[in-house]
Amino acid sequence: MSPKAKQRAIRLALILSFVTGICLFLAGALRENIVYFKTPTELLALKEFPKKLRLGGLVIKGTLKSINSNHQFMVTDETTAISVKYTGRLPDLFREGQGIVAIGTYDGVKKTFIAHQLLAKHDQYYRPKMRTIT
Repeated sequence: MSPKAKQRAIRLALILSFVTGICLFLAGALRENIVYFKTPTELLALKEFPKKLRLGGLVIKGTLKSINSNHQFMVTDETTAISVKYTGRLPDLFREGQGIVAIGTYDGVKKTFIAHQLLAKHDQYYRPKMRTIT
C-alpha cells in the first residue's frame, strides 16, 4: 500500500469514527428528552413507567376537586380512569368533560398521575370565555 493510500485510509477511518461519535451522542441526547403519549389503558398496561410521559384523555364530570391551587380529577379514555393531581393554575380552557393532555410522572404505588403541566384541548369552534370588567 502506498503512503498516499495509507493517509486516505487513516483520514477515512477518522471521519467515520467522528461521524459515528456524533450520531451516538445525538441518539443519547434524544433518548433522554423523549416524552411518551399514553392513554389511561395503555399507561396501566406498562410494567415499567417512564420518568416523564404525557397522559391524554377526557376529564370525568364531577371529579374535579380544588383546594387553593391543588387540583385532583379523574381522566378516562372511556375504558379506564386514572386519578390526576396537579398543583398550579388550571388552563382557561380546562373543563370537565373536555380533553386534556397532562405531562408528568405516574406514581405506581399511589396509582396517581402527578402532572407538572396541563394542556387543554378544544374543538375548532373555540370562543374565549367572556370576562366581565368591573
